[in-house]
Amino acid sequence: MPIDLGHFAHRFIEPFNSESRFYWPAVIALGIALVANIVWYYLPVRGVAPAEHTARPWAFWVNVITLIMVCVFLIAKAPFLLTALMFGVDLAILVYLYSVWLPPLEAAWLRERRRAKYLPKPKKRRRR
Repeated sequence: MPIDLGHFAHRFIEPFNSESRFYWPAVIALGIALVANIVWYYLPVRGVAPAEHTARPWAFWVNVITLIMVCVFLIAKAPFLLTALMFGVDLAILVYLYSVWLPPLEAAWLRERRRAKYLPKPKKRRRR
């Protein structure tokens, strides 16, 4: 059976059909992704650099807004191309956040920790 690229391209840009066999799995996957994102955000993590704590709300809200927009696209029966584009924008923002914006903040935090090792600690005062 030959692969018809025209049919594939047409399916990629036509409106998403709610009677499709992929509709409910997509809705369930969106729900699971939203719950997993909320659990990841509120899960306490110790031993993480303060820069990571700064980036975590940005990543959370970018993901939540993306999931809400994809849900709106599913309800509005938008073409799958918009959904794929939305996930692509989400991924690009997260890659920028964790590969460009976060490393200088973590490097500054590590430099500050190394510098603090060499500073004398304040001595305890005795009460007389």
